[in-house]
Amino acid sequence: MKKENNTPKRRRSMVVPVLSFVALALVGLIVFMLMNLPEEKPAPVETAAPTTAATQMTTEATSEATTEPTVAPTVDIEKVPEMLEHMAELYMENPDTIGYVKIADTKLDYPVMFTPDDEEKYIRKDFKGRFSIAGLPFMNEDCSLDPRSDNIIIYGHNMYDGTAFRTLLKYDQKPFWEKHPTFTFSTLYEEKEYEIISCFYDRVYLKTENVFKFYKFINAEDEEDFDYAIEQFKKKSLYDTGVTAEYGDNLVTLVTCAYHVDNGRFVVVGKEIKDQAE
Repeated sequence: MKKENNTPKRRRSMVVPVLSFVALALVGLIVFMLMNLPEEKPAPVETAAPTTAATQMTTEATSEATTEPTVAPTVDIEKVPEMLEHMAELYMENPDTIGYVKIADTKLDYPVMFTPDDEEKYIRKDFKGRFSIAGLPFMNEDCSLDPRSDNIIIYGHNMYDGTAFRTLLKYDQKPFWEKHPTFTFSTLYEEKEYEIISCFYDRVYLKTENVFKFYKFINAEDEEDFDYAIEQFKKKSLYDTGVTAEYGDNLVTLVTCAYHVDNGRFVVVGKEIKDQAE
């Protein structure tokens, strides 16, 4: 029996699947390429502010609000007080310096020290911190110049050689007061003159003694309290100076030891002479 030749038919039957495969491959490739085409680049966001006046003001305000916390604070130099030249020199040498007290034409002419954490630091020290029997005048630890106390109390030694605050005892004689009715007290920033209200002998009292204690009067509770203190100063005075004070006046009280009684003191109270412009 003769064998039939099927070669051409077989080839045709194989071509169709191959073409179909190729077609499918091409379709898949096209789809793949379409899916992976790059996206269109978006237009850049507008960052420049519109040029209208309203939006410009808004932008500036926002900028200021954003940067304000990082700006260093400015100091109005014109409002910063300037130290008196002679006080600046003393302060640079010893920053415990708070002021300067002087009675013209006398030996009472000294810097005043202030060490509130150790009030009597200069009771036996000189300006350079060395031992000195005369020490230096110092301000009461409870007093303040800023804000200013109604009464600044300054202590100094009564030295037999006439130095320190020995001069104060001369005020027990009215003729001395007549020649020296005022004294000056300078802070670091200003010099003021004080007219004397009262000069008197007194003492340090026991806590249980219910009396007016001059060394406790630093800040008045009110006008009535201030007036009462002035009344007591005038009542204690050895003579009438004709000078008084009213609520709001600044006082300076100079104190030294006296030996008429145990724990005796001699006290001179002055009132700041205000400028006419004030």
